[in-house]
This record gives sequence, C-alpha cells and structure tokens, in this order.
Amino acid sequence: MMRSAQIVLLSAARFYTPLIALFAFALLALYAPGAGVGFAAGLAFALALALHLIAFGAQAARAAAPPGVARLLLSLGLAASFGAAAAPGWAYAAQAMEAGLFCATAGAGALMLAVLSGRAPSLRDEDW
Repeated sequence: MMRSAQIVLLSAARFYTPLIALFAFALLALYAPGAGVGFAAGLAFALALALHLIAFGAQAARAAAPPGVARLLLSLGLAASFGAAAAPGWAYAAQAMEAGLFCATAGAGALMLAVLSGRAPSLRDEDW
C-alpha cells in the first residue's frame, strides 16, 4: 500500500499516540494506589505502542521501544512489584506496586509486539 493512501491513519496515529500515553500516565498518577490501576495503565501504554506499530511499521516500533529497553523495564517492574509485596509495611508500598505493575505490563506488551511484528515468515515464495 502506498504511503499516501494511509494519510488518515498516519495523521490519527500522530495525534492519538501521545494522548494515549498521556492517558496511561494520568491513570497511574490520579487513581488511588492499590486498585490495580498500574496494570490498566500499562495496557493503555501498550495500546499506544500497538497503534504506533500499525501506523508506522515494525522498524519504527522497534526504534520507539527497543527490546533491550523493554526487557529492562520489565525486570525493573517485576523487582519493584516483588519488593513492594515483600515489604507491605513500607509507607509507599502501594505506589511502588502500582508503578511496578505499570512498568512490567508496558515492558511485556512492548516485547510481545516486537516478537509478533518482527517474526520472519516461515515459508518463502520459492517453496510454493
């Protein structure tokens, strides 16, 4: 498909991707910790990455969220979540848990999108 045929999709993605990311961060910042909002905010952030992938392609999505950064985000999120679960008496345990869930969900979503979009086709045209 020609690039000019996708002008509406590209314009919508350029407009809505930052708004979706801002919505994810607003969810994380404004809702009460302990309600599982970190997971929902992580899914919203992964939705922004998926929209970027659909509109601009796999190479642009890997440049926007490199797999190394996604792995680091996933591991830091899991460490924060486990640390907050291990110390429930800590004053900021609920906030650390929500931030950890956000990081883990966003990192896992970015990795899943990178794997699904970057998979090489298993059959070549010559094999048909």
